[in-house]
This record gives sequence, structure tokens and C-alpha cells, in this order.
Amino acid sequence: MEPPTNPAGIIDPEAGSAALEELPSVQTPPSSMADFSCIYFGYGSNLSPRTMKQRCPDSLFIGLAELKDWRWIINETGHANIIPSSGDVVYGSLCFLSKRDEMALDESEGVPWLYEKMTLPVRRLLNDVEKSSDWAASGEIQVQATTYLDVQRTTVGKIEREYVVWVKKAIEDGHIAGMPTGYTEKFLKPFLPTEERQLEDIVMVRTTKFGEHSAGLVPRGFASWSRG
Repeated sequence: MEPPTNPAGIIDPEAGSAALEELPSVQTPPSSMADFSCIYFGYGSNLSPRTMKQRCPDSLFIGLAELKDWRWIINETGHANIIPSSGDVVYGSLCFLSKRDEMALDESEGVPWLYEKMTLPVRRLLNDVEKSSDWAASGEIQVQATTYLDVQRTTVGKIEREYVVWVKKAIEDGHIAGMPTGYTEKFLKPFLPTEERQLEDIVMVRTTKFGEHSAGLVPRGFASWSRG
């Protein structure tokens, strides 16, 4: 799959305008398409193009994709994970990542002691405009995408309070991109609190800062978890 030539880096117009409103005033895009190192499948908070653009300034949103025979859960850490599950499906966003953004995500996700990187086959979903264009001429678009999995902590847990806001934002942007409401109701919403007052004083603070030798990330809140 060739990177789209959209200078804004966003395919979906609504998600794109929202993302651009939240971007820093100064961005440093990759110098060329060759600077993109992988296609990334984000199924948790990074399902949101706005969140991805904040955390990974070089990222180029492609659209929505589905991963068959896997299931979305909240695991023991209180954050999103996916586990093999025949007949189920996981929806996520596809983004081209630069090498520096990929390295930043590696650190943010705690590779390899918390999450591990894996390449999985996903199916790119076309929006209404693409379905009527040459994109759809060859049928389904299969992509090998990089994603992050916690292969040791696969038991269902309770969502971390500070993570709820990120998941709700991901749901909102996922629906804009075409994620089915039925998927949200079945897999995501059962993990969310039912009372909004529980979220009143949550502050969204996860950011990415690029230093000379390290991504310099603000931890997500579970950096103390150890493998084993």
C-alpha cells in the first residue's frame, strides 16, 4: 500500500479537522514518504486519529481496518489488549509511522517487558467515497500491520480510571471513521463506568517528547508492572 498524498495526513475529513485543532503549533513531518517505517494498527486509545497525531506527530492516518479472530479486552493492567478469539473481530486505525514515532511507541508501550510488537494481517475498510473509486476495483485490501500485544497478561481486568477518557475519545473518532456501533456496544462499553461523575476530575496527560537519545515519554501509569 502506497502512502496517500494528503498533506494534512488525515483521510477522514471530520476526524482530520478535529485532529488538526489539537496539534502543536509547530510540527516536523518526515522529509519524504521513504521515512515511514511501518503501518501501525491502533486498537486502544490510539484508535483515535487525534490522539495518534498528538503522540506521533509524523503519523499519517490511512483509515479503519479490522482484525478477524481476535477480541478486544481490558486486561490486568487496566488498559486495552487483544487476545485470539475465533469468530470475533477487532477494529482499529491504520497509520503510517516514521521511525522516530515507532521508537516512541516502543517506549510508551513498554516494549518488550510489557507489550510486544507483532505483525498481523488486517483488512483495510473503505469509506463511502473510496468504495466508488478505483480503490475498490481490486476488492479487499489486505495489509500486514504492526501492533502491540500483551501476551502474558490476557485475563480480563477493570479499566484504569484515567484510561476511560482515552477510550471514550477513541470510540467517538472510531465511529466517525466507520466503526460499527454494535462493536462498541459488545466489546468496549461493558468496560466503561456507567456514571459520568466518576470522570469529572480526570486529566489527560499522556504526551510524547522527543529527546536526543530517548523519546522521553510521560508514563501511562503502569510503568511499574514487571514481566514474569
